[in-house]
Amino acid sequence: MEKKKGLVIGVIVLAALVAVFLIVYNMAKPKPSSGSSSGNQQTAADNSNAQANADADNNEAEGSNAEGGKHITIEVKSADGSIVSYDVATDADYLRQAMDETEGLTYSGTESEYGMMVEVVNGEQAVYAEDNAYWAFYVNGEYGQYGIDTQPVNDGDKYSIVYESAVAYVEEGSKHITIEVTGADGTTVTYEVATDADYLRQAMDETEGLTYSGTESEYGMMVEVVNGEQAIYAEDNAYWAFYVDGEYGQYGIDSQPVEDGSTYSIVYEAA
Repeated sequence: MEKKKGLVIGVIVLAALVAVFLIVYNMAKPKPSSGSSSGNQQTAADNSNAQANADADNNEAEGSNAEGGKHITIEVKSADGSIVSYDVATDADYLRQAMDETEGLTYSGTESEYGMMVEVVNGEQAVYAEDNAYWAFYVNGEYGQYGIDTQPVNDGDKYSIVYESAVAYVEEGSKHITIEVTGADGTTVTYEVATDADYLRQAMDETEGLTYSGTESEYGMMVEVVNGEQAIYAEDNAYWAFYVDGEYGQYGIDSQPVEDGSTYSIVYEAA
């Protein structure tokens, strides 16, 4: 009887252990669900999108490098005052290299040990000996200190190539004065004049290359056209203003005294 009782107790204990084992196993084993598959798919999609974005960024960076890491402006101002502007992306170290890369910009000149002396830009010649003019170079509005072969290129810079008339000289005379003519487009032509004239009109008559005309009156001439450019108030709402050493002139050209060393400016001004 005692043996049978012990056997029953052993079976009960064994059953209890099996039940505990099954409970622990069911709690510990992975629980598959429909959400796990969806989560894995979402993770894969996120990874794919991240890779696509990275590829796009790389492609964009490669395109930027291909165009050039420096962004500059080159502008050409012709004798008539018209301006052509070029926006250039380049990796050039010097201006001549950037000019070579600029579509639509052409130039030529004379080579020397110091680099090229530019004489023709976009088909327009400015040779001092033949045209009494030259191509001037400016960097961010300041007169350039280097030729195109040695002018450094910096990101954001503006390089201006400007047709400029050279100074005209008159040799005879004991007074040395300067006459400047500034047109409506802001272009200034400068004349260095040696003269014995007492008044400005006489000096203007002696100045080679300077032409003018106007209406005569009892007070002298009212200047209306200078170097072929008209400024008549009633027609153009503009006039020719006269300055002496930077100060507004107090006399007409017939009565303005000429003094050695002075600068006389004739300026187109809108009314």
